[in-house]
Amino acid sequence: MLVVFAGVQIPATAPAQTRAKRLGLGMNFSYLENWWLGTKEKSYADFMKPAEAEKKLGVFKSISQAGFKTVRIPINFGAWASYEQPYRWTTPEGLRIADRFIDAALAEGLFVVIDLHHVEFDKTIKGSDATERLAWMWKEIAQRYRHLDPEKAFFELRNEPHDIKAEEWRAQAEVLIKTVRQTAPQHTMMVGFHDWNSRQAMLDSRPFADKNIIYTFHYYDPFIFTHQGATWSSAGLPELRGLPFPSNKKKIEIPKTAKGTWIEERIKNYSEDSKASKMFDDLKAAKDWAGKNDVPIFLGEFGSFGNFAAMEDRCRHAEVLYLALGRLDIPNAWWEWDGGFAMFDKGTTTISNCMHAAVKKYSDGKAKK
Repeated sequence: MLVVFAGVQIPATAPAQTRAKRLGLGMNFSYLENWWLGTKEKSYADFMKPAEAEKKLGVFKSISQAGFKTVRIPINFGAWASYEQPYRWTTPEGLRIADRFIDAALAEGLFVVIDLHHVEFDKTIKGSDATERLAWMWKEIAQRYRHLDPEKAFFELRNEPHDIKAEEWRAQAEVLIKTVRQTAPQHTMMVGFHDWNSRQAMLDSRPFADKNIIYTFHYYDPFIFTHQGATWSSAGLPELRGLPFPSNKKKIEIPKTAKGTWIEERIKNYSEDSKASKMFDDLKAAKDWAGKNDVPIFLGEFGSFGNFAAMEDRCRHAEVLYLALGRLDIPNAWWEWDGGFAMFDKGTTTISNCMHAAVKKYSDGKAKK
């Protein structure tokens, strides 16, 4: 698109570019995506308890007061919908709670990313991630929220597509983009790529034709540090405990469960993977991809699991990332506010002093650009 200024045609800035610049520091509020808290017999529709959810509405004020400008709200809309055509909402109270969360966040002056999360569940519910079903959901979601200010509300089409080929995800995404655009022509979408919204998948991909898209990726490197002790992830991680950041060069005992896996390779490479320079280069490659393609990007998830990592190590990791994100001017959202990846001192709901200092590195980095 061109605009005329003083008789000269110049390219107009796409809305996605302008809007992305405002997002700045963000936070994920994890709750409305926790499908595993429900029962499979009820298609997990009972995972969210309305009375409990109501008590969480005040969290958005806390997020805003902590200095964050954006909140990403992962929502498992799929748990509240039927699995066979003709599709319909089976649990309308879930939608009403989602409305309350979104309205509460906007009322606090936060930018809001409405994120369709975990639509595939554990991959055992047939048809849960069918393109037709996702398109129906996005038509309904976009219709429901099209009245929201497009400068403040964003639509993220699908969290972490995985176990899907790159071309298959691209084809599905094309359908979803078209569906949303027909219903909400002014809203900016967020779109990631296959392989769990990985940075490398984004680097290996090309943007879509629609110009009003912010491209999102996730970055949890070095993974053996950020997910040490995690029982839900890869083999070998549950046995890893107390890894320092950065590496102290001491040999890490390789768990038997990690032998022959990619986790073993990451353990062997931890000294390199935990270098600040390596992490900066990773994020710079994402920024370079954005510049080459003239599109904005958003780091939708990063952080570290806190059960088995020392807070001082987690803070050093966060400091490296926030400084790099500031220098590269990449808007972002930490995972997560009050779950296992929270910035809080253990046993409290207070962000630790060293995490406060780490977050400040974002603005320090921007000042040093």
